[in-house]
Parts: sequence; structure tokens; C-alpha cells
Amino acid sequence: MLLAVTMLPVAGLQAAYADEPAAEVVDGGLVYKVADGAVTLVGFEDGAAPEGALVVPETVGDSATVKAVEIAEGQVAEGVTSLALPPTVESVKTEGLAAAFPALTSIEVAGNDGAYSSVAGMLFRSAEGQTSSDGTAFAEDALELVWASPAMVVARIPLECKAIAAGAFVDAAALETVMSFGKMESIAAAEKDEDGNVTKPGAFTDEQIG
Repeated sequence: MLLAVTMLPVAGLQAAYADEPAAEVVDGGLVYKVADGAVTLVGFEDGAAPEGALVVPETVGDSATVKAVEIAEGQVAEGVTSLALPPTVESVKTEGLAAAFPALTSIEVAGNDGAYSSVAGMLFRSAEGQTSSDGTAFAEDALELVWASPAMVVARIPLECKAIAAGAFVDAAALETVMSFGKMESIAAAEKDEDGNVTKPGAFTDEQIG
């Protein structure tokens, strides 16, 4: 559950709160954390859960840039079916997104020219610097699939995708079909301890691949 929200002016947040302890602000019914000039979306006002298409703005107020999404535990908006992120977002904590938005069918990133991009309703990031099984470096436009939403039924993986990250489909509880249009070079496998307990999830759950 979120702590009590301190109502603060949103204009000029980056300058006003640079190097200051984290503060919370409300803008458009959404709750943000501001720390060291960076703005993180953490949830929404109590009793005002959004519905339908949730569009996260690029800035809060006049100049505070939204750079991260990290929804706080306990925040639930059952009516949100799509999530649109601005190109300024540099960090997305995918853990907890499914719990916050259980009916989410797609996630989109405006512009597709920032740290993240989206294709067919799924979240991607650049796979540049990774290599294939034979040591060949991926092309500059190669993508890594990061996350698929919980209510997605059919996943259509584009030709540019060469890798699927750990946990990418773990939250996709409604998933029935995965279609890949290119050669997949890397699919994250689950890591387990000596007792067989999963310490790091693979790209898919055991149930999905069983």
C-alpha cells in the first residue's frame, strides 16, 4: 500500500527536487515518485483506479520527465486493458505489472526510439552487444523480448527479435500461442538451486512449455 501522498506543485519538479529525498506527487490521478530529478510512476490515487487505455505522459507538470515505471505493491487496476509508455522511460520493473493490471492485453511504447520499444503489444529492448550461439554479434537492430502482458492470448514475435529474456512470458497467464517470424538465438532458461527451487525464472514457465 502506498504511503500518504504529499501534494506538491508539479511545475519545475526536476529542478526543485534534484538531490532531495524522494517525494510523491499526484498528477492526472497518477502517483509519481520524484528523486534526484527523475520521475517514476508508482501507482494511482486511492479509489481512482484507471480503466481502459492507460497512457503515461512524457512529462509531469512543465518539465519533470517520466523515466521509470515501478508500480507499488498493492496497487490494482482491474479495468486497465492497455498501457502506453512515453519514449523517455529508461526503466520498467516488470515484476508486479501483472498483479497491478491483470486484464492488460498489450503494452506500447511511443516512438520506439528510446531504451524500450514495442511490437505486437509486447515490450522489447535492444539486443545489441549480445551474440548468437556461434559467437556472431547480433545486428544493431536486433531486439530482446522483455515482457508480455497477462491477458495476451497470441504472441507474435517479430523477425528482429533474436532473444527472449528471463521472465518474458512468466506473467502471460492467458497465453495460448507463440508465433516467431525469425530465428531465435537465445531463450533464457530457468536457474534452480540444488533443491530444485527456481532462483531465476526462464523465459517461460514450466506449465507453458510442458
